[in-house]
Amino acid sequence: MSSLVESRWDAYLDEVRSFLRMPSISPTGEGIEETASYLRDFLEERLSSESTLLRYGGHPIVYGSMDNDSKRTLILYSMYDVLTVEPLKEWDSPPFGAEIVGDRIIARGAVNTKAPLMSMLLGLEAMKDATGKIPVNLIFVVEGEEETGSRSMVRLVKERGEELGSAQAAYFMMPTEASKGKPQVILGKKGIVFVELRIRESRYDVHASYAQLHYNPVEVASNIISSLKDSDGNIIADWVHESVVTPTEEDLRYLPELMESFDMDEVVKPYGIKRVRCSDRDAYINVFYKPSVNICGMNGGYTGEGTKTITPAEAVVKMDFRLVPNMTPESTLNGFMMHLEAMGLRDVVDIRLYHNYEWSRTPTDAHITRAARKAFLDLGMKPYTVTSSMGSAPEYLFTKRLGLPILTAGPGYGGRIHAPNEFIEVEGVRKMIEYMAPLIAHWEKEVGKLAPLEKNQGRSKRV
Repeated sequence: MSSLVESRWDAYLDEVRSFLRMPSISPTGEGIEETASYLRDFLEERLSSESTLLRYGGHPIVYGSMDNDSKRTLILYSMYDVLTVEPLKEWDSPPFGAEIVGDRIIARGAVNTKAPLMSMLLGLEAMKDATGKIPVNLIFVVEGEEETGSRSMVRLVKERGEELGSAQAAYFMMPTEASKGKPQVILGKKGIVFVELRIRESRYDVHASYAQLHYNPVEVASNIISSLKDSDGNIIADWVHESVVTPTEEDLRYLPELMESFDMDEVVKPYGIKRVRCSDRDAYINVFYKPSVNICGMNGGYTGEGTKTITPAEAVVKMDFRLVPNMTPESTLNGFMMHLEAMGLRDVVDIRLYHNYEWSRTPTDAHITRAARKAFLDLGMKPYTVTSSMGSAPEYLFTKRLGLPILTAGPGYGGRIHAPNEFIEVEGVRKMIEYMAPLIAHWEKEVGKLAPLEKNQGRSKRV
């Protein structure tokens, strides 16, 4: 396998870079159709997979299946969409240029998640060509709305739940070396509620001399924020914490592995963070196991050159809540509504819900978890088990709706997700390609330890 990847390495690296050069921006739709069609054709032509584009009112889902005459089926979940690239002036090279700078590929999607997606597909091709067969059945689910709420994924699981439920596990390829050389096996994701607040207090901007007469929407927005968080950024709204049960005993048991495999400086330095609110053990518990309330952006009033003495007519705030066990999107949104009502602002603030989904957890002893660890060992890498990520993804659709374990894992070091100069190290691409064969080989053995199944009979309840 490794010799085949070596012989194809230059071509494979070019393919990953070519894929990164295809814009696929979820919020604007730029390049979405072209990228989805490219992936559908790749599955058909390179992997002999039956594939199609499924449409549920948003960006298409690339859906494919490979019947490899096995009694076991693995879902390969991924995403082909990315976020916008602003501020463009902060990029050292074009965001869709996929230029190699030193030992890094610089591009939007380098880490999240187009380079990993293409590396996964190339790894499958290499395994198929090297061994003549992939030993398990595969279902491909590659969405184009992960960055904007995964609405079509909800419809997909409802429509094709029986077919998807015939699998025994799901896998999401992403480079998880938070610290270089220390790959993580990530078993959980936080949930999310993303909302926009629109506060309008007048039809027009009002002359600033009347400031004491009426309410300023920017000040109203500021008051809402300060009622949720104190000046140090701590959440002071008690209702946010009411149902939280993390960190659990299991979280704390694996906390040393998290701390060893993730140096917080790997976040602070690349993003240019100037001050941190917490450090050491508290930082890991707050970031990974506690809920968060974050202001993503705020706009209102005049910020151009010179002066303009006005009270703005409107202010807009975009914010997200990150959810941990046992929070729910419904209780979080309802709690926020009641919070605004208690402030006397329920009729003042127009709220738009962009997306929301639940948290997810996979057992530390699941068959896919054991396989992911062993695959890292085959590459000469020590794996680290992480019970939950600080980020969000719609993995609850697999764990809670389909009853399947799912995890995120992959070799490779990269960073600056959602920021200028997002990157993946070139060597990480090679390692991700090489990771797929041992992952699948080990999973076939681990899942084979379950009770026997007839072909296409359905999943075992054991993980």
